[in-house]
Amino acid sequence: MPKPKFIHAMIRVLDLDRSLAFYRDAFGLEESYRLDFPDFALAYLRNAENDFELELTLNKGRSEAYTHGSGYGHLAVCVDDLEAEHRRMSGLGIAPTDIKRFADGDSLIARFFFVQDPDGYKVEVLERHGHYQ
Repeated sequence: MPKPKFIHAMIRVLDLDRSLAFYRDAFGLEESYRLDFPDFALAYLRNAENDFELELTLNKGRSEAYTHGSGYGHLAVCVDDLEAEHRRMSGLGIAPTDIKRFADGDSLIARFFFVQDPDGYKVEVLERHGHYQ
């Protein structure tokens, strides 16, 4: 029997166009599918690297920012050249945090930085290495 396959993660956004532009510019995600209803819209984003999608949910008429509560942590992506991505995103005005190194003694586990999308969701950008491929 086939095992379940994760297909998307969903976040709520206040301005769909602004969020679409952020995820396109920052991560090369393009809209692959959209459902538009009177009260809400769902936009699914992906790129050629994978078939897992990010679903952006717009609840029409809402103007109050969403809270992320104490449970949300972050989304994560991996890239080949962390320094180049850091420079590119800085040039776009995305304001990445400093590059950090996570190690177990002398053994490198990961190098990464964070960015924040227009709705305050954190996205970790990891260099392809070890477990993070």
